[in-house]
Amino acid sequence: MTKLARRLSFAVIATVASVALAPVLRAEPGVTDSEIRIGMWTPLSGPVALLGQSARDAVRLWAKEVNEKGGIQGRKINFIFYDDAGSPQEAQAAVRRLIDQDQVFMLISGSVSGSTLPVRQIITREKVPFVSSISSNINLMKPFSRYIFRIYGNEDTQAYGILGWMMKNENIQRPAILYNSNDYGVGGYQIYEERLKTEYKIASVAAERYNPGDQDFTAQLLRIKAANPDGLLVYAFAQEAGIIVRQAKELGLAVKLFGGGGTSTPLLQRGAGPAAIGFTAVLVVPEIPESSTNPAVVEYRDKLKAAFYPEAFPPGRPSEYDTAAYAAAKITQATLDKVGRNLTREAFVDMLESTKNFETGMTFPISYSKDNHEGTTETEIVRVDADLKWQAVARASGK
Repeated sequence: MTKLARRLSFAVIATVASVALAPVLRAEPGVTDSEIRIGMWTPLSGPVALLGQSARDAVRLWAKEVNEKGGIQGRKINFIFYDDAGSPQEAQAAVRRLIDQDQVFMLISGSVSGSTLPVRQIITREKVPFVSSISSNINLMKPFSRYIFRIYGNEDTQAYGILGWMMKNENIQRPAILYNSNDYGVGGYQIYEERLKTEYKIASVAAERYNPGDQDFTAQLLRIKAANPDGLLVYAFAQEAGIIVRQAKELGLAVKLFGGGGTSTPLLQRGAGPAAIGFTAVLVVPEIPESSTNPAVVEYRDKLKAAFYPEAFPPGRPSEYDTAAYAAAKITQATLDKVGRNLTREAFVDMLESTKNFETGMTFPISYSKDNHEGTTETEIVRVDADLKWQAVARASGK
């Protein structure tokens, strides 16, 4: 080997060695030159499947629209979702799979509170951005996480809205509550009791609970009737709430009936029938999506029908979980677009925290800051009219 050849050989070896020893620059998880992977776990089966199917459809419709227009900053959305059936165990397995195997950039929508709270530690530890559009439990933000954001009013905001209406506008003096024993129901009950005590200086005359999936509420309703309330708050999901309302009327429980945010969908009337007339609830979006004439909601309904349900919508669709998830997708899109091609999780979170009064056309304006990731404190009070349609009554805001 000549002296020149030896020098060239040593130079190549040195170059290879220096490259091998140099720090390896890793790409951001879920981001390639051509795609952004976004993940969801949600109940697509089981008693609360309506929530998850609504949210899943909204996000996949959004992803379809974005991709047909060429993506975001040239990157297509790769939307990956799993069914957790409303199970905390299934939720943990799904989230671990999304983060570890699928290597998603971020998470969107999520699941019911009972299947979202158990994974918040994983999300925060792995520093994965999450824009939530289903769970309203106040503990989603306790302790505060830099990586978790919510689209609509939490349980505190919802309870404040409906309790304020009950106590001030309906002049309820002897309130009672019937609530689901899951995280959603228990959270609502705790806020209800606290506000009655601290703000209204009274106690509930009756507080009964039931288990998810129950169909007969006779025992609880008879005990509530014996306490002689003048108002009953039903903290349940709409399908169960409809049965509760019907059975309450059948048992002669002649009280004003109210509901938390999980009751204000058309599924309530399907379960309650004419007994639903006069039922008043809090709604986390400005209008009922199934019947709204808001141009943005009408456009969403038309697109959803054309894309996935050309024959007819399933019962209760579209719901507020459609519009909330679509809003989560829209604010995600706007934030990704602002960050640009140099996309990282930290840059995405920073940009999301700068959001002020973001208008989706389907939800209340959304704002975030570095120490507040609750998107809004606004809610709507709605009531079932004589035609079994939800009608807006008043706007509730703040705490």
